[in-house]
Amino acid sequence: MAGRVRILPARGQLLISTDLHGNHEDFRRLRAVFDRLCEAAEHPDLVHWASLGDLVHGPSPVARQRDALRFGYPDESAALVEAMIELRARFPANFHLLLGNHDHGHIGGPHTSKFYRDEVEMLERRMSADAIARMHALFRGALLAVAAPCGLLLCHGSPDEQIPSLDQLGALEPSGEAELAQRSMLRTLLTSYGQAGETTNKLLRQLSQPGLDLRVVVHGHDVDLDGWYTEHGNQACPVLFGAPPSKRRYLVVDLGARYERAEDLREGFEARHLYPELV
Repeated sequence: MAGRVRILPARGQLLISTDLHGNHEDFRRLRAVFDRLCEAAEHPDLVHWASLGDLVHGPSPVARQRDALRFGYPDESAALVEAMIELRARFPANFHLLLGNHDHGHIGGPHTSKFYRDEVEMLERRMSADAIARMHALFRGALLAVAAPCGLLLCHGSPDEQIPSLDQLGALEPSGEAELAQRSMLRTLLTSYGQAGETTNKLLRQLSQPGLDLRVVVHGHDVDLDGWYTEHGNQACPVLFGAPPSKRRYLVVDLGARYERAEDLREGFEARHLYPELV
């Protein structure tokens, strides 16, 4: 599918990671996981990585002092942008970057204010004009969703049922002026933390297609101290940003399997610790 949705094959492995918010050490560890999966695979083209948005906007000095366990890392957003540009250039068919609401602010979306009054302005003030242009191009080319025949729909947030089809989701344009209905769909894709079970079931039915029976939304955007949770049997969130290092999780899923419920993503199998030495 063209546009803002990527449909993955029914074979191989998929690494799923969520919000990084400028944390280069988390990224370094994820990159090492991806490299190990590629080395162990029958062929490296069978390994995919989906990063579910919010690449930029790390903690302020005040936040690092107030909660050093969760936020005690330097904001290396600009360096992460360059690393993602390199990764996408090297693996154009296998690395899939999704847009988060913090990223969206740099290409026309609402400016966020988690750690600073205007995080978009604060980051771009520290970057050169050429670096800003590269970042804008990266985010303008980002996806809004990834879908897989194994049953998973990957988004930044956990959207509601107002998105009528996968084709219409793929046609959304996050940069520039959009119609009211499109802005509403973008908002639920990028800023929703979770939905009632039936709401998500309805969304998944609407977005399913022949050969693509979607059952579970995997999303980021949320913060959880335990680093991993499922809701209503159809939503799952592996958490990096906002969880203590010992709790941070990512997923590795089998694209040839079937995940009928969120609970099929098992702790210690699909759901893995980013810092296992701290567990």
